[in-house]
Amino acid sequence: MLNLYSTYDKVKIGLSKNFLEFKALRNKLYPDFVFDSKLKNLKDEIPVFTLHSVAPDKFEEQLIFLSKNGYQTLIADEFYEYLVGSRPVPERSIMFTFDDGWKNLYSVVYPLLNKYNFRAVCFLIPGLIPSKKEDNYEEESIESIPGSNILSNWDEITKMHESNVIDFQSHSMTHHRIFVSPSVDSFFYPSFDSYAMNLNVPLYRVKDNDNFSRVVKFGTPVYQNSSRFSGRKRYFDDENLRRECVRYVESNGGKEFFRRYNWHKKLFAFVENYRKKYKDSGYFENEEQFRQNIFIELRKSKLDIEKQLSGKTVSHFCYPWWIGSKIASEISKEAGYLSNFWGTLPERRNNKRGDDPYSIARLLSDDFIFRLPGNGRKSLSKIILEKFSSNQKGLTGKLFKTDIKSFPK
Repeated sequence: MLNLYSTYDKVKIGLSKNFLEFKALRNKLYPDFVFDSKLKNLKDEIPVFTLHSVAPDKFEEQLIFLSKNGYQTLIADEFYEYLVGSRPVPERSIMFTFDDGWKNLYSVVYPLLNKYNFRAVCFLIPGLIPSKKEDNYEEESIESIPGSNILSNWDEITKMHESNVIDFQSHSMTHHRIFVSPSVDSFFYPSFDSYAMNLNVPLYRVKDNDNFSRVVKFGTPVYQNSSRFSGRKRYFDDENLRRECVRYVESNGGKEFFRRYNWHKKLFAFVENYRKKYKDSGYFENEEQFRQNIFIELRKSKLDIEKQLSGKTVSHFCYPWWIGSKIASEISKEAGYLSNFWGTLPERRNNKRGDDPYSIARLLSDDFIFRLPGNGRKSLSKIILEKFSSNQKGLTGKLFKTDIKSFPK
């Protein structure tokens, strides 16, 4: 039988991947070059592009376009010095920022950047990076960090670091989500999240130890959650309630339980009855723990990268899921960071000299590289169609409430 609840979640997750991009375009949160077809040069601004993994042919095409049009790439220290006014940079300067450090960075990005004499910044998650000996293991054999061999290992990262092609900075120690409320949003079910290393699964505590593998059993309650750096205190769930929910699913068919159309209603009712019968022992971290835990994530990631990479000083931090907060920014200064990288920011469409280095805005993907001024520039409508039509057909016009033909050529 069709499971409408899990199907809805899957659709929602799929749409959310593109929704932020749609929102940025619709609300014109991107720099002028994205929308202005007559622009001949960048207006004293440096676009910062967000990437994770790349398609080899597409990425090489982008690098050829940049090379032919005289663009240069900056690393994090150079960009910071430009913002604070201590370094002049060429007019056609951009930044490539790669989040996480996937294996694709070493196998595809690194050789292509080297080929065309470009550089990039990569924000690492040192707590999840495999050592060389783990590299050839099967994913299932790495019990502590399932899927960790999908990331570049330290030997590969060291090679890229020593080449000066890739500049490595921090993306937090473990890239984790926390519960921020006792309100249950959902329950863990088959195919709940297919993202590598379970990165979208919130962190659970088991007997006072955080489960950084994010491997949880079916039926586990999923409370309202957000990034560790969202500025909200962490909620620790009632572990007994969690065990009882898992036991309820196991005693009612296990994986087959989720084939029932009303499984989510049964679990929500189970939680409600439990809370009526027993006291929910969930609790929030206190103010001291809140600040200390953020500081540890920031400081330890910086020190771990510096320990692994000889001569490296890590001074720049990028928020996981592009979610940060004022208090996280303040603590990042205490942890030794000179700048914070976000996603789109309503109050800041671009990055110019004199701007706050703790509020660096980034374009959410590399798709708009071909909107940069130069020969071979593509129309915005063509880029949008190429980006979204294959997997969100018919959705574009509804979200923008306009005809795609109205975008600049």
